[in-house]
Amino acid sequence: MMNNYYNLKQITEPITNAKPEIKTIVEQVLQLEKEKLSQKSLRYINDDILEIIKQNIK
Repeated sequence: MMNNYYNLKQITEPITNAKPEIKTIVEQVLQLEKEKLSQKSLRYINDDILEIIKQNIK
């Protein structure tokens, strides 16, 4: 039987070891996705994600 459990530390390691601006992007995108989930339409999320990236990469 295959183990379907994942090591949470292993999953989050790329984020926790990322540069601060990358962490900020990930946090903002996750927040955006959370907000969009409560809406009936997920339209324009790509535009919002692109804007988050542009704001944080200088």
